[in-house]
Amino acid sequence: MLLKICGLTNLDDMHFAEDAGADYVGMILVPGTPRAVSVSAAKQLIDAARSKTVCVVRNLALAELNLLVDELHPDVIQLHGGETPEYASAIGGVEVWKAVKLDSEAALEQALRFPASMIMADSGGGTGICCRWDLAAKLAAERSVLLAGGITPENVLEAIDAVHPAGIDVSSGVEKCKGLKDHNKIKRLTERIG
Repeated sequence: MLLKICGLTNLDDMHFAEDAGADYVGMILVPGTPRAVSVSAAKQLIDAARSKTVCVVRNLALAELNLLVDELHPDVIQLHGGETPEYASAIGGVEVWKAVKLDSEAALEQALRFPASMIMADSGGGTGICCRWDLAAKLAAERSVLLAGGITPENVLEAIDAVHPAGIDVSSGVEKCKGLKDHNKIKRLTERIG
């Protein structure tokens, strides 16, 4: 079970997440969102990371995204906006994931066809609300899925059992406040998924 801990803003939280077993650590590069970090802060985190790194972006111009990839060298770019399949296919030099607000059969159909190596089944991003696990399970039967949205130490095993994803993505579910992780919650979550 892959584990991504996202919304990281400082080295202490990132290294704790890595020591606890996170396969991926995520930084949000969407200005104006509660867990956003600057490009320079993301570079500091990525340069110090031992786990694979994910940069979350939303609706950047393709040229701007390519410059960001060249500067930061993340392992993964996670698209979290209205990016098209054509846009995703034009990204080079980095693995591409796509977050999908999985709230309808139409969203499921789009997710099934989207050109990305991982689809993140979410409820909208940063809401702490679970997506529709029934739709996520259908998606996970055919694609590599990272289940996100409202995952906590308390419901993680239920979520995994319901969806059978390739992995889980947590952010608000292991926080003490927006942008700062609760190390006890991270520890409890990683112990439960073993």
